[in-house]
Amino acid sequence: MSVEIRPIEDEDHDAVRRLLTDRWTSPDIMLDDQMVDASRLPGFVAIAGEEMAGLVTVIKRAEEWEILTLDSLSRWAGTGTLLLDAVVKDAREAGIKRLTVRTSNDNLDAFRFYQRRGFRLERIVQGVIDRERDQKPEIPTRGDYGIPIHDEVLFARAL
Repeated sequence: MSVEIRPIEDEDHDAVRRLLTDRWTSPDIMLDDQMVDASRLPGFVAIAGEEMAGLVTVIKRAEEWEILTLDSLSRWAGTGTLLLDAVVKDAREAGIKRLTVRTSNDNLDAFRFYQRRGFRLERIVQGVIDRERDQKPEIPTRGDYGIPIHDEVLFARAL
């Protein structure tokens, strides 16, 4: 089945909230000790037939954009790459020269995904997720492959 990538529209809000709640426990994502409602951010949705197949949300700053969430409901189907490509194209058209993304230290699949698409490891912030867990207790203590979650890893890509 083919996938259509398009910007998030107002009528997508309920579906975006549901997806973020299913995948992230809530649309509220901790970022720099503040809660950000990812369901209110710009980004793109992937639609397969009548169903949402993926979502990317973006924080747009003057000098750089940051991917806050990127979810593909069918892993290894190319949906994540299509969503990322849409963000890169949009950023370039807006004159943005840098794109960043953060992930937790356990997310080895994200490490592979972003590095294969031109992102470079830039910074590790030790213990940040432990501190965020104080404000958002539903953040798990263990993640992918049973790895304890403590640190945040920042990847960046020049555009």
